[in-house]
Amino acid sequence: MKKALLFTKRNFIEMLRDPMVYVFCVGFPLVMLLLFSIINYYTGDNTRMFLLSSLVPGIMMFSYSFLMLMTGLLISKDRTTSFLKRLYTSPLKPYQYLIGYFIPFFLVGIGQNIITISASYIISAITNVSFTSFPSALLLSIEMMPMMAFSIFLGIFFGLILNDKSAPGVTSIFIAASGVLGGAWMPVDTMGDFEKFIGYLPFYPSVYLGRIITGASHTLPDSLGNDVLYTFDSNCIVYIIVYGVYFTIVLVLALVFFKKRMNSDN
Repeated sequence: MKKALLFTKRNFIEMLRDPMVYVFCVGFPLVMLLLFSIINYYTGDNTRMFLLSSLVPGIMMFSYSFLMLMTGLLISKDRTTSFLKRLYTSPLKPYQYLIGYFIPFFLVGIGQNIITISASYIISAITNVSFTSFPSALLLSIEMMPMMAFSIFLGIFFGLILNDKSAPGVTSIFIAASGVLGGAWMPVDTMGDFEKFIGYLPFYPSVYLGRIITGASHTLPDSLGNDVLYTFDSNCIVYIIVYGVYFTIVLVLALVFFKKRMNSDN
């Protein structure tokens, strides 16, 4: 157990040494949050997609895709430098390797949640636009954790099958997909069958459930012009199942491929 903790500590230090972690995992999501909030402010708070209650769950989901990128880069670099191959001689088990890579980025993800939610409260105070209650914000952070873990394990998987040159290109596809197919800043609730389609992908379910927690409104009002809130309906059951299935698949893939990589390298 002591060696597993040392391995985790080493990965945490290596992660913090990479300036890209601060640029992509912290800076970029904040820039996106600020940009869309400014757009909403100067359009008279009429863009429902850019209201904080709707925007924040999407920004949080999108920010996790950078955890995937950084995790994949760290592991692919460790493989390229043969660090992992030398480490396979230690008594660590495959799941301990996974934990050693997972924990540092999971802590960064929690930091992302705190920073994003804190920034949202600051923006809401400056612009005089309501966000959500503190208990709801805490529940939102908890609800988003499976998506955070999914992204990290997906990054581990990519790091195991890709080298340090191809990993950024492949993960960038998923980063773009999480923004477009996750409904982070697109009115997918007005797109009919397209919303149903992306509901079976791993990105949108977390955003939809998050918007229920924050009390967000759908893009279009009802026939009387009243807001239509996101509510726990039959779609949510499907989204929770989809949520769990994707998380289980990527966790199993990461563990299986770590075992295969250990056997092949040994």
